[in-house]
Amino acid sequence: MSNPLMLFSLIVVTLWIILLAIFLYLIVQKRKDLRWKKEVETYKRLYEPILLRYVAYGDEQVPAPSSSAQYVAMIELLDHFIRVLANGDVRARVTSLAETYFADYLHKQLYHRRLGRRMNALFYIEDFELRSFLPELENMYEQKRVTTMEKRQLLKMFALFQHPHVYEYMKQTDDSFTQFDYRLILSRMDDETFAKMVDHFFDWNEKIQYAIIDMIGIMQKLAHIPFLLTLLRHKQSEYRVRALKALAQMAYPLDVEQLHVHFQSSVWQERLMALRLCARTRRQEMVDHIVLLMKDAVFSVRSQAAEALLRMPNGLDILEHIAQTSDDRYARDMALEWLERGREHD
Repeated sequence: MSNPLMLFSLIVVTLWIILLAIFLYLIVQKRKDLRWKKEVETYKRLYEPILLRYVAYGDEQVPAPSSSAQYVAMIELLDHFIRVLANGDVRARVTSLAETYFADYLHKQLYHRRLGRRMNALFYIEDFELRSFLPELENMYEQKRVTTMEKRQLLKMFALFQHPHVYEYMKQTDDSFTQFDYRLILSRMDDETFAKMVDHFFDWNEKIQYAIIDMIGIMQKLAHIPFLLTLLRHKQSEYRVRALKALAQMAYPLDVEQLHVHFQSSVWQERLMALRLCARTRRQEMVDHIVLLMKDAVFSVRSQAAEALLRMPNGLDILEHIAQTSDDRYARDMALEWLERGREHD
């Protein structure tokens, strides 16, 4: 009996020692992290007035960093300044200083074993617009060990830096990329590259196609309105829905004849987006058609129809008339609901 008991005791003591060692290690690491953060904050206070005068006026001599804490302090300060004091001169000075002082440091961070360090380096290269890193970023993108997260960030940077092969790189993306990822990439493209994406619209996968349509509306790219108008006639409803949404975001007016087919669509999302376009353009000749959609079977469509009517110059009067005279109970209820909202904000 003594041998099993001794063995159990030995295991317990060993586990206790291991746990104690881990606990002590965590305490030591926590203290090191606190000392590191304190050191960085100290250098921030030292560098802040110097860097602020440099980025604002360009006539300050900035001492070169000589330690990791100094590098981090300067980089974080400059990253903050470039967001707060965003103008061409400030950005040019920050880029120049970053090229001079941070290139070697960021190069080392790009090859760090920890993903977080590599990603931070990529973010700073993007923020400081360090185009000199492009060849290195190309090599990084081609490596087998590069993660999907890094690929997303690299593609955003290639778009921002107007890389000549960003179009080809986007053809190599896999299913892990989301529509949101593609929107971020497209948002950084110059007009010429974006136009090329639109010109070859039907060569892309659906995620990229939908992102292209969305970004035309979000970024108010008026030059591509004719393209959206062609999509309104496409047999695939998702194209029509997204094209209507983009046109609504740009408040581009369509006449009654153009919208009639969308009001009559069997796809409720299409009817909804046609009404949203009416709400943005506020054209009086649409009122009769919108009133009919107050009786729609889909709650969201009825609600959007009521909002569109409320936005008309005499919207409250129209809704009150529907609430009092409509033969459709759902239309009356919806009109009353939006009457209350309208009066609250009147």
